[in-house]
Formats: sequence, C-alpha cells, structure tokens
Amino acid sequence: MPSKLLSDPCNEKRPKRPYSLLQILLHWLVVILIFEQWYTSRAIPRTHNPLLPPSDADLLQHALHIYAGIVIGIVMALRRMLAYASYRRRPQIRPRLTERLASIVHGGLYFAVFFQAATGFVTTYLWGPARVFHAYLWDVILILASVHIAAAVYHLIRGDGVLRRMIPRFR
Repeated sequence: MPSKLLSDPCNEKRPKRPYSLLQILLHWLVVILIFEQWYTSRAIPRTHNPLLPPSDADLLQHALHIYAGIVIGIVMALRRMLAYASYRRRPQIRPRLTERLASIVHGGLYFAVFFQAATGFVTTYLWGPARVFHAYLWDVILILASVHIAAAVYHLIRGDGVLRRMIPRFR
C-alpha cells in the first residue's frame, strides 16, 4: 500500500515510450524521404524518353531519387536493427485485434519500403525489368501508409497518447 501513496497518478496516464529518440528521428526521416521520392519520381520517365533529351533539372531529380532511395534502404535496415536490439520479451498474453492489425501494418510497411528501395537499386544497377516490382510496391506503400495515417488520426481523436510516442522530445 505505501507504494501506491508514492506513485504519481499523472504517470499512469502518460503513454509508454518504447521508441528511442533515434528511432523516432529515423521514422520521420523516412517519411520525408518518401515524399521526396514521390516528387522526384515524375522526372524519371522524362530522363528515359528516347524522343526528347532530358533537362538538367530532370537529371538532377533522377539522381536525387536514386541516392535518396539508397539512403531509405540503409535507414530501414538500421531501423530494423534498432528495433531488434531494443526488443523486450513481453509476457505471453493474447494481443487485442487492434494490436495485431497494427503489427501487420507496421510489418507490411517495413517490408514494402525496404524492398521498394531494394527493387529500385536492382532496377537502376542490375536489371531494368525489376521496375515492375518497384512500381507495384509503391502502390502497396500508399495503401499501407494510408491505413497507418488513418490509425494515427484515430488515436489523435481518441486522445489515448499513442501518437505522442512518435513525437520527438528534445531535452
């Protein structure tokens, strides 16, 4: 009973922060780079058009698209390693449906974003026809990211503090 008197009732309502500042910053870096990828992808067909020479701006955007894609692949691998290193075994309890769905969406996003970067690398440097898989994965990312964003809005409206776990706190 004495421990209850010493506990801070405000702490009970604060969300747990299972993510380090580095993990949070890497998450938002990938988000920014994905928007950059979407923007610069429009230049790629123009740089491969056999009828028109590409502009310098198109060539620059194409190069940015390639190198940012490589950075995304590296960051996603680093994020996976950090998640694995910080994994804490939890007691065996059956997760709720929402937790299972969140796990599926997160896993799908990790898979799709990492393999989008990988297929972009393969398309650029090894085998051009891999672009079909690269394009397909973009559609998968859009669907999963939409579900992910909808869930974030749901948690924001609900006010359960889940969204605050991904907002960096600088101390």
